[in-house]
Amino acid sequence: MKLRPFELGLIVLFALLFLVALVLLRTYEPKADPNAVDLNVTIWGTLPADTFEQVLNEVGDQDSAYRLVSYRYVDPNDFDETFLNALADQKPPDVVLMPHEKLVEHRSRLQAIPYESFPERDFRSKYIDGASIFTMRDGVYAFPLMVDPLVMYWNRDVFSDKNFLTPPKTWEEIVTVLAPTITVRDFNRSVQLSTMAMGEYENIKNAFPILSMLLLQAGSNFVTEDENNQYEILIDDTSEGVSARPLEKVLGFYTGFSNVNNSLYNWNRTLGLDQDRFLSEDLAIYFGYGSEGRGFETKNPNLSFDIAEVPQGSGVTNKRTYGTFYGFFVPKTANNKPGALRVIQTLTQDQYVKRFADSYNMAPLQRNLIAVGSNDVYGRIIYQSAPNSRGWLNPDLDRLSELLQDEIDDVNSNRDSVDNTADDIATRLKQIY
Repeated sequence: MKLRPFELGLIVLFALLFLVALVLLRTYEPKADPNAVDLNVTIWGTLPADTFEQVLNEVGDQDSAYRLVSYRYVDPNDFDETFLNALADQKPPDVVLMPHEKLVEHRSRLQAIPYESFPERDFRSKYIDGASIFTMRDGVYAFPLMVDPLVMYWNRDVFSDKNFLTPPKTWEEIVTVLAPTITVRDFNRSVQLSTMAMGEYENIKNAFPILSMLLLQAGSNFVTEDENNQYEILIDDTSEGVSARPLEKVLGFYTGFSNVNNSLYNWNRTLGLDQDRFLSEDLAIYFGYGSEGRGFETKNPNLSFDIAEVPQGSGVTNKRTYGTFYGFFVPKTANNKPGALRVIQTLTQDQYVKRFADSYNMAPLQRNLIAVGSNDVYGRIIYQSAPNSRGWLNPDLDRLSELLQDEIDDVNSNRDSVDNTADDIATRLKQIY
């Protein structure tokens, strides 16, 4: 069929328009969303991965961009070496989930959030007091997540056999009533049944947090920052003055339980690990983290035990226990800081913080979540202990543990006195920093 000139012109026009449209489609780039953030973020953490992977999957179902976020579990014993190697290879994680006990050691490698961006007033209003361990003079070093407080586990059968129906609330009760009744020694003073494990370091699983708890209750100022951002060692000092000597008092009390000539003697280095003794019902009281409780049920299903807050001195007005505080840190050399901050902002929403805390048998650090409390058999005590928990700016934990073990061994072997040992610890502690 012969086309008229008008019809032919229309066909040519439409063909040209089609070609122009193809060119425009191939060259068109949509305007970038100014609020879009790359969420290809890698998180490294010292806590097992199961719960994190579940939460990340849920967040990814709601927003597909979060499917790029990954979590890698790093064994706490290998963390320092793994982290330092990654920094050296210029392949650091974007976010690190770790305890406050690593803050001093890695501070120079971590990004501080200035108070202009995260006002200290807002921080204090949102989080319980112990979370302030993450705040330094130059800013906030971690976004707080949860705390694992030191608590007291007690054997219900051992207590009831000795006509004790409730756990002790004070140290005075333990020293004057429980220990003389519960501890069993033979004619050679060999320990058969211990009231509680104190006095040694190597065979007490939580020796460092136990000593820290006692120092907190004694009012130690531990370590502070001076005006030049230098650490000031005040572990044997309190607000009452240096004459109080909290470290000396704590060492005297602690080592009394391993002194064979002391009436409280009930522990020595030949007895094995205190946690094992508790599981075998040869130890009446075990001081451990709140996160340890559920594991006891698996290790010894027949063990009749319960959980309670740690004892305090009689007449105290402010309860104290030690806690390990976990938070999200951002390395200075992280490749994706905007994405890291966006992911942290999401994962620290109330519903996810609650999930993390309950799954890991810890307590959240948000005041509003602590106020709600917990009805879990372990969670109630863990939540109650959280507001009383504190940490301190300890140096490298491995070196600190070696120091404390050496010094306590000197006291137990009569190579040095308690007061001299307290002086030595304070002096050597300064060298570690």
